[in-house]
Amino acid sequence: MTVNCGGHCELRAGIKYYDLFASRDDIAFYRDLALKHGRKALEIGVGTGRVAIELAKAGVTVWGIDSSKYMLNVAKSKLRKEAARVRERIALKLGDMRNLRIAEEFPFCYLASATFEHCITDEDQRQCLTSIFSRLEDGGMLAFDMSQLTPGNPGASWWVQRGETSSGQEVVRTIFSKRNHETNLVSVDLFFDVYGKGRLRERYYEHAEARISSKEEMERLLRNVGFKICGIYGDFNRSRYSHTARKMIFVVARD
Repeated sequence: MTVNCGGHCELRAGIKYYDLFASRDDIAFYRDLALKHGRKALEIGVGTGRVAIELAKAGVTVWGIDSSKYMLNVAKSKLRKEAARVRERIALKLGDMRNLRIAEEFPFCYLASATFEHCITDEDQRQCLTSIFSRLEDGGMLAFDMSQLTPGNPGASWWVQRGETSSGQEVVRTIFSKRNHETNLVSVDLFFDVYGKGRLRERYYEHAEARISSKEEMERLLRNVGFKICGIYGDFNRSRYSHTARKMIFVVARD
């Protein structure tokens, strides 16, 4: 997932701590689908290669697209530490998910980490899904996850996460989130405080925007693009979707 940086830092600042706070509960879900559908996948928003590298280790060839050259640089750095059999299964490319400039076709495509939410306009969403549709083989599958709009949730919230780097530094990430209930656009401010030996060493700020669509909106859009909806889940354990689920996870096919 790529975010935009505010005026207090360069875009690359918080990226080096991205994996420190990333979940791993989605890896098995996307890996199993990739293994089932051709062992060749296109990942939109590949980021640091968090999911792609795990799929490559399982024998899947992955083409990863991201709009951030800094994210891709981190992914390339991580890949250099992997075995040759893993490195040769991953191709990383700079690109826009709304306009995929690749000729290759794929039996499976996925967007992890709520990447699709960064399509914040109707046209962004339509272009992204249409572009993916054009790169899927007949009968090819698409899977992606989104946050769930839960009725009654406050429009603004904040939370704190802590992690420790391999060098022993403590990183505290504070997230402030505010949702516009009319547009469902979410504004997110992220603050990274880096501590070493009990002292504040660095501080970074980043800003991102996202759009959280309803299940009904997504179903309508997917069908309009030409996808057949095969399953909608509430979590990566494939539990049934409900309006109280923490996520919406779509699995669809090019009909």
